[in-house]
Amino acid sequence: PDADRVGVMSRTSDGGFATITGNQMGALLLDYSIKQRKKLGTLKSNAYAVKSLVSTDMAYKIAEDNGIKLHDVLTGFKFIGEVIKNYEARGEEDGFLLGFEESYGYLLGSYARDKDAVEASMIILEMTAYYKKLGMTLSDALAELYKTYGFYAERTVDIYMEGLDGIEKRKRVMQSLRDSSPASIVGVSVATVGDYKSGRVVSLADGSIGTTGQPSSDVLYFTLVNGDKIIVRPSGTEPKIKIYILAHGDDQTALEEKVAKYQTDSKKMTEV
Repeated sequence: PDADRVGVMSRTSDGGFATITGNQMGALLLDYSIKQRKKLGTLKSNAYAVKSLVSTDMAYKIAEDNGIKLHDVLTGFKFIGEVIKNYEARGEEDGFLLGFEESYGYLLGSYARDKDAVEASMIILEMTAYYKKLGMTLSDALAELYKTYGFYAERTVDIYMEGLDGIEKRKRVMQSLRDSSPASIVGVSVATVGDYKSGRVVSLADGSIGTTGQPSSDVLYFTLVNGDKIIVRPSGTEPKIKIYILAHGDDQTALEEKVAKYQTDSKKMTEV
C-alpha cells in the first residue's frame, strides 16, 4: 500500500522509448493539473505549487504563464508539507496543486505529506490517456512544453568522498566554496551566491545582501548572469557531495553542450 517514487518511460516518435526524468514529469504534471482545472472551472484563485530548489526552473515559467504561485523549498517533502500546513493555517485548504522533487517524487493531494507514488501513478496514467486521445505520447507533450517555454536541462553530479576522512573532506569542500566563491563558471559570471547555512544571498555586482528566506541548511546556490544555476550540497544519506545543474536555452544541442561544460567545471570546484 506504500510507494514513494515513480519512474516512467514514454514511446518516442522513432518507435523507441525514452525516460521521463523527475524534472520533466514535474513540469508535465504541473501543466496538466493547471489546464484540466481550468477546463473544469475548478482552478482556485489561491492555487499554488511547491518544488524543491534543485528542481527544474521550467516550473516557474509554467506557473507564471498561468498566474499560479510557485514556492521553492529545501530538499525534502517535509518542507513541501510545511508550505501546505501554512496555507491551511490561513484557512486556504483548497489551493494546493502539486509538490515535486527532481528525484522522482510527486505529491498531488494534501492527504499525505510525503511523496506518494500511488496517487502520482494514477494521475500519470490519466494524463497519458488524455494525450493518447489527442494522438500524443508524453514525449510529444514534453516537446510541446519545450516549444512553448524553451528548452530546459538538468543534471546531477555526484562526487563521492568515502572513507574515514570523507566527512571532513566534504566539510572542507563546502567551507572552501564559502571562503572563495567562484566569480564565473565556464566563463559565465556568477550574479549571486546564496548561502543557505547563513541565510544570506550576496550580489557579486554590488555586494548587496539579501536573505534566502529558508531554514538553515548546508547548501550553496550560485545563480549565473544568464539565469542558469549551480547548486552544491553534501548528501544527507550518502558519502558524497551533490552538484545540481539547472540550465535553459533556445537550442537543445547547444544547451546539452553547455550543461556538459558546467558539469566539468563544477567538478573542479570540489577539488581541495
